[in-house]
Amino acid sequence: MRSSIATDLPRRLNKFFWYVIISVIILYSFKISRVDVFSFISGFSYSWSLIKEMFPPNFSHFDKIIILTFETISIGFWGTVIGIIISFPLGLLSSRNLFQGLPYIISRGIINFLRAVPDIMFAMLFVIAFGLGPIPGILALSLSTVGLLGKFYSEAIESVDRKPVEALESTGSRKTGIIRYAIIPQVFPLFMGYNFYLLDHNIRVAMVLGLVGAGGLGLELYNEMRSFNYQRVSALLIIVCIVITLIDRISTKMSKDIIEGEFLSGKNKVINLFLISIIGLISVISLFFIPVDFQEIISGVPRIFEFITGLFPPNLSGIDRYLYLVIETVSMGITGTVIAIFLSIPLGVLSARNILHSRIVNSLSREIINFLRAMPELIFALIFVSAVGLGPFAGVLAIALHTVGFLGKFYAEAIENIDKKPVEAIESTGARFIQKVRYAVLPQIIPLFNSYNLYLLDRNIRASTVMGVVGAGGIGFELIMSMKVLDYQRTLTIILLILITIVIVDYISHYLRKRVV
Repeated sequence: MRSSIATDLPRRLNKFFWYVIISVIILYSFKISRVDVFSFISGFSYSWSLIKEMFPPNFSHFDKIIILTFETISIGFWGTVIGIIISFPLGLLSSRNLFQGLPYIISRGIINFLRAVPDIMFAMLFVIAFGLGPIPGILALSLSTVGLLGKFYSEAIESVDRKPVEALESTGSRKTGIIRYAIIPQVFPLFMGYNFYLLDHNIRVAMVLGLVGAGGLGLELYNEMRSFNYQRVSALLIIVCIVITLIDRISTKMSKDIIEGEFLSGKNKVINLFLISIIGLISVISLFFIPVDFQEIISGVPRIFEFITGLFPPNLSGIDRYLYLVIETVSMGITGTVIAIFLSIPLGVLSARNILHSRIVNSLSREIINFLRAMPELIFALIFVSAVGLGPFAGVLAIALHTVGFLGKFYAEAIENIDKKPVEAIESTGARFIQKVRYAVLPQIIPLFNSYNLYLLDRNIRASTVMGVVGAGGIGFELIMSMKVLDYQRTLTIILLILITIVIVDYISHYLRKRVV
């Protein structure tokens, strides 16, 4: 008895130590992010009056909205396609079970760099080089897609079943043969799921790249808000929500059928062919909204090299301020994620059809989640800056609400895929709804929830780097301003700090994921 207590004590102390550390980090993050409940409450009345001013929506410039909407979809679509093409070889080269040495180090470094640099900064660079329009947006999304998909692809490849690989290696097969016959068949469904997720994500991001002149609806939305034309703002937001919701439904349906092996089979065949036709039609129509001027592109290439050479040497003056802003940025990501977790749990439970058998509640919860996921963080940030003022708190609220759209969906899907037997056993005893969730649902989903939370934390810290573009805290404002005033040496210093931060967050996230999932 004593020996078991003695052996169990270090484990309990270690667990208690981690709880204390995490609690201190969360409390400090709330402090740095300047979370102010009273400010939120006082700003709520202003937010409500702002929302009332948005109605009725003004669709008087509907033709312009439609053109900008198609331009936005075109930017997201072709940015994703180009990103997929580049990501596949990089994902292979950055997989430890396929390549080692210099190819692995270089490809992994490229992926980490592209993930660390905010997509809006890439957009600014390409606007400087190639001028205003959708081309800078496509190029920016292509690079940021490579950073995300390259990581997803490499992780999927590193997780494959080794037996088919070893079987082909024993026959003396070349690397290309192993990739073709042992790797791709295992990862193809997962890759397609990632591709559809990035398409959905990139169309959302394309909405805000217009803030720096990279085409699409973003610039129009920003200008209307600055001009206080809130009825036109609401018209734009309605179009944004409809487009994102449709894209989300299509990508979810396609990726689900592919992952489950039901694509183009049985009852799904007609629906899948119809959705493929829609995607094909979008790809063709979108070409008309991308004016490609090869002379402008060629003349812009030297400006990119001028930018790169202008980065060196980095300007380290003001490094103390930048370090504080990096801490503020990380704190915003942590605080926004924590708030989102608490808001997402009830929404996820209410959205799960196997737990709460009410079609009205399920549908209402899902539509709330879809709306929050459809609205980009920067759009929320613009609204909250008006409500609670400039600073990190506005960014935290924007990140929290947008994250609820993801976590609520992930939680609901996780709950719907649990083993039904424990739930049925608890129900047979006449247990209440709360008891059913506490004893039959939570024990099954906690590991998966932790995985989702860590993934969104990683993502939200990156998202925090651009909140400053609209005055919502973090290092984003300094990054964008350094580019606007052509102080590229200062830009490099900020990029390096962000890159180091992302690498550290990646390592910690990977370590925690292995321990708690």
